[in-house]
Amino acid sequence: MISKSIPTIILGATANLRKLQYRDRTIDCILTAWREFQRFCEENEQNFYSSALKDEFIVELNTRTPPLKPQTIIRKIACMKMLDSFSKTETWIKGNLNPLPELQPKLEEYLSVQDSYLAKIGYSECTRETMRKGIFRVLMFFQTMGVTTPSEINSTHISAYILTLSGHAKSTVRGELSRLRQFFEYLYLLEYTTTNLSQQVPSYHYGQSDSLVKIWELDEIEKVIEVVDRANPKGKRDAAYIIIASELGMRSGDIRNLKLSDIDWEECTISFNQSKTGKPNTMPMSEKVGEAIIDYLYIRPKTESEHLFVSLIPPYGQMNKFNTSFHNYTRRAGIKVASEAHHGLHSLRATVATKLLSANVSPDIIFPFLGHSDRESLNNYLRFDIENLRDCALSFEGGELI
Repeated sequence: MISKSIPTIILGATANLRKLQYRDRTIDCILTAWREFQRFCEENEQNFYSSALKDEFIVELNTRTPPLKPQTIIRKIACMKMLDSFSKTETWIKGNLNPLPELQPKLEEYLSVQDSYLAKIGYSECTRETMRKGIFRVLMFFQTMGVTTPSEINSTHISAYILTLSGHAKSTVRGELSRLRQFFEYLYLLEYTTTNLSQQVPSYHYGQSDSLVKIWELDEIEKVIEVVDRANPKGKRDAAYIIIASELGMRSGDIRNLKLSDIDWEECTISFNQSKTGKPNTMPMSEKVGEAIIDYLYIRPKTESEHLFVSLIPPYGQMNKFNTSFHNYTRRAGIKVASEAHHGLHSLRATVATKLLSANVSPDIIFPFLGHSDRESLNNYLRFDIENLRDCALSFEGGELI
């Protein structure tokens, strides 16, 4: 491949940014990192681009005095990955900048077979994808220990993986061990091993969960929405997202997957297939929710995407996950949250369930409203509704039940 000068690479990459309709502010930010790299190369008397020069520049970023902020280093590294990709392919495609490591053929084959089996017995696409990602991490760990086929996995590998869970929350450890047992059961069931290794995975009974979920007060949610700058497109989109989550208790994944066709303006309903269960659900659209969506639709980019919520960066596809942005708005609003409490978007779902229970709404109404398959699913929320449970407590007087 013919080497190109660094200014030529940067000039071509900048033209590609404009071709893909990146915002001027974003282009300026990326160009700052590229020009910094160009100066680094000039100081080292290097005229032609190479990946090795990019790596040397990244090392230099990490050794500066005074040190750069970690976020700054991460941002500059991301910019350099874009430039490196452009030097090889004259473009950059999502996924190419941080490609996933590859599994050995036999390990990859098992993942495909497991997915087909789970689909056959009725698991939803969302659940299968979650299981695939979890088992991928486990198999990748085993692969680093020299495993190339499922049949080579033994107790030594299992023990080594379990040790990596040290320091995690009790609920995380229990969940990972449960996932591991399920994985080995499927390995045996699908005849990839001759013994059921699930029996070598220890049980973990930790008693009461050490995880808390924040239950939001109405004024706290309003404070979060107030700090969202609804004078710009991103703010209008984000406000609509938060209002849907806080009013309807929808799963964040289901909100991201909403399509324009899911909204029935005449009936004032939102109908969609749940990503977790694959089952349809229809929810009432209140005036507050409807107004927030309409406010966003006025500034929604013109795009062929069928999704309601889209990225504001070309090519305007489905928007990315929203949890990090929600945490930022929470901090900006000055909401005090216990350090051990989960307070992401899913906590809004728990809040809706808890408030409905506190209002004495029948579980038979709540569980279909939230898209649960049965009443037992509400047990996860009942433990948060302390005041309501106190009202239901049995009283004793003189040792007798009254």
